[in-house]
This record gives sequence, C-alpha cells and structure tokens, in this order.
Amino acid sequence: MKLSTVLSGSVLIFAPLTSALPPRGLSDRGSKRHSNPSFRIEEPDTASNSANTTIQYSGNWSGAVLVSPPSGEIFNSAIGTFTVPSMPPAGSNGAAAAWVGIDGDTFATAILQAGVYFSVSGDTVQYGAWYEWWPDYATDIDTDDFPVSAGDVITVNIEATSNSEGTVTLINESAGMHFAINLTSPTKLSYLGGQNAEWIIEDYTQNGGLVPLANWGTVTFVNASASTSANNKLGLGDATIFDIEQYNDIMTSVTIDSDSSVSISYA
Repeated sequence: MKLSTVLSGSVLIFAPLTSALPPRGLSDRGSKRHSNPSFRIEEPDTASNSANTTIQYSGNWSGAVLVSPPSGEIFNSAIGTFTVPSMPPAGSNGAAAAWVGIDGDTFATAILQAGVYFSVSGDTVQYGAWYEWWPDYATDIDTDDFPVSAGDVITVNIEATSNSEGTVTLINESAGMHFAINLTSPTKLSYLGGQNAEWIIEDYTQNGGLVPLANWGTVTFVNASASTSANNKLGLGDATIFDIEQYNDIMTSVTIDSDSSVSISYA
C-alpha cells in the first residue's frame, strides 16, 4: 500500500500557483468543459515516500500516472474501472471528473481520454460521460446512449491505434450499456506521444476557469493497467502519485492499493 500522505517536509514552490492555474469559474451545464494537461507544481523535495513511490503535486490532477514507458516503447492503451461517487446536494457549487487517459503529463501537447464528470449546483446533482482529444473540448455523451448514475460501475478503455487515431470505449457495467467511438487528432500538433498513462480525478475548467472542487469522497480505480507497443502490460507499481495542491492547500490523498488499484480521496 502506497500513500501520498506520508511525504513530509517544507514546501517551496518555484512559481506562484496563482500564475500557473486558470481563475475560478462556476460550473455551467450550458458551457464547454475542458480537461487540461497536468499543472505540475515543482517542489525540490518531491522524491518518494517510505514505500518508494514518487509523489508529485498538481493544480488540477490527482491520481496515478505512469510517466514513461519502457525504453523504446510507447503506451498504446490504458484501462480502468471505478464506481461513480454519490454526490448529495450541498447547497453549493462544485464538480470534478474521473477519467483514464494517455499523455498529458510530461507529454503535454495531447491527451486522449474519457470518463465521467459529477457536479453539484445548489440542489441539483448531475452526472455524465464524456470523451476528449485535448486540446479539443470535452464531448458529452447523450444520456440516452450512455446513462450514468451514482453507484454505477464504469469501465473506461483508451486505445491509440496510431499517434493520430484512437478508440474510446466506455462500459456501464451496472446498466449493461456500451459506448465506443473512433477519434482522430484535432490537429497535427496534437498527435499522441504515448509517453504517459493515467488514472485521474481532475479539477477541470469551465467558463475559462477551474470549477470549484467538489467533495467526491473516495473514488477507486480497479483493474487498472496500461499496455505498450511491445505488448507489455504494466500495472501501477511504478506509478507516480499526484495530489491536487491549490494555493498551498493539499486537496486530495492518494493510495496505490495494489498493482492494479488506486484510491483517490478528497481530503
């Protein structure tokens, strides 16, 4: 078991977080949502914890990232399963998204990803599935084609068939629903590099700013793995833990429970 919370020591941020993050924006279902590459916060004492797991901080990502494939290989698939959290109305605004993807960390010019967002706005709670080839905006999947509710078990499978083509597959194991779509890179500048694979809870952007981060409790990705161009299957044993840090507050706590499971908690 590998914990993000065992890392201690003083924190020194090389660049002010306020300059690294978009401003706050309120969640608006009528506006475009956007995932983003990781807003890494570089800290000199970020190394590893007692379980020999590397820990990093990000302004928007929390979870597990395989930051590089074996030498001479690239990541061409990533898969994981999670249970959609229950988000009771809290009389406030907040949101987050759980997703599986390829690239977006050290390879920051593209992300092929898909997952589920969950938001609270006053007394309204909303869930939905989406996919995205960053830097395009997220595309919501019609709820008639792929409904999502609290407690549903969702499997996300991301496959890159080339650096400019890929397939996103989502399965609602609870509802017996399946959605798949073939995607192409939005531009030649956003071809995949296959350098990262990740299992993330994200503070996404909407209306040009980060949404207030909702309290999702804990989301656990299970059956998580990535495959490479040499048909090697990698688990989370060598993954880097990412915690969300915003304005010197640590917002999350991540535990790598096994080689195929990572739990991400709102702190």
